[in-house]
Amino acid sequence: RLSFREMSASGIIRGLFSFRLVEALGRGGIAAFFPIFASTIGLSISVIGILLTINMLLVTLFTPVGGMIADRFNRKTLTITGSLLLAILLAIIPLASNFGQLLAVLLIQGIGGALSMPAAAALAVEEGRKFGMGSTMSTLFLAMSIGMAIGPIVSGGIADWLSVNWVFYFGAALGLVGTGLFIWFTRGYRG
Repeated sequence: RLSFREMSASGIIRGLFSFRLVEALGRGGIAAFFPIFASTIGLSISVIGILLTINMLLVTLFTPVGGMIADRFNRKTLTITGSLLLAILLAIIPLASNFGQLLAVLLIQGIGGALSMPAAAALAVEEGRKFGMGSTMSTLFLAMSIGMAIGPIVSGGIADWLSVNWVFYFGAALGLVGTGLFIWFTRGYRG
């Protein structure tokens, strides 16, 4: 039988749970506030839709490549690298002032996501072999769901209190915190 106590003792599970939770907190806010920010720099609704579509298509196209890279290189390092890249790019979004600059940020962000997510998923599969695949994945989906549910609410408070730009800075800071927690909890893992 599955023991959640044993699962929670795994550094990889704790690292992935923290990583997913904190990253989803930031991403939940970004998903809600990116269109608002883009409209403040004069982009039309259709152009904002094009930007979001390009970002999603890039993640879709690069994810298989990221998966092949995750099969050949250190998954922990790839997760950290992709996550740091995403955090840096979130902080850069408020500095963008036109379509081209936002497009460049979203292009690189798509590559960062394609590096980190397959590597993190591969780590989850490794742990799933020990604790049960369904239980491991459901634990990580729980972390993501909590973050995506709370993220827009917290980000809305930040936007009201400070400004929309600070939603992105907050998301970037959360990305760094999530990466730091992942590094801390997985410090004994070498693979």
